[in-house]
Amino acid sequence: MLECLMPMLRRAAQAQALPTDTRRAAGLDTVARDCTGRLRAIVARQLRAADDWSIAWIGCGCDLCATLETFLASRSRRVLEWPLAKDGRRHVHTRIDSAGLPVLHQTRRQGRPYTLVLTKTEQLFTREQTARRQAEADLTWLTSTWNTLPAGPR
Repeated sequence: MLECLMPMLRRAAQAQALPTDTRRAAGLDTVARDCTGRLRAIVARQLRAADDWSIAWIGCGCDLCATLETFLASRSRRVLEWPLAKDGRRHVHTRIDSAGLPVLHQTRRQGRPYTLVLTKTEQLFTREQTARRQAEADLTWLTSTWNTLPAGPR
């Protein structure tokens, strides 16, 4: 949501200082306050430990997704070698790709069924670090630009 709302607020702020009543009528102050709360929540999150490889994800409810969910939730397990038939591999590939999970998926074509090898990647850490830096920058800009926001803790 922030990816849509922050650019809107930045454009509105660039549009020759809107009068306060115009901003309120358009609901921009409410949007800015909501974004401030969301950004503060991101910034307040505890940093991920260097050895925490867990990924929060919920699948479709099938047995394959339950196995994937268990693997992803593990703080220490980085690789899963999973003998799986073609349709199962396709389902897991689709779930990983559609959720944009930081997991590499490759098929080892030996034996029957082939083995799906899932590997959690460093993107897990870099994405969170990037998101946190962006949240900090957006929060700084938001609180300095939209002066109608309550002070509150930062």
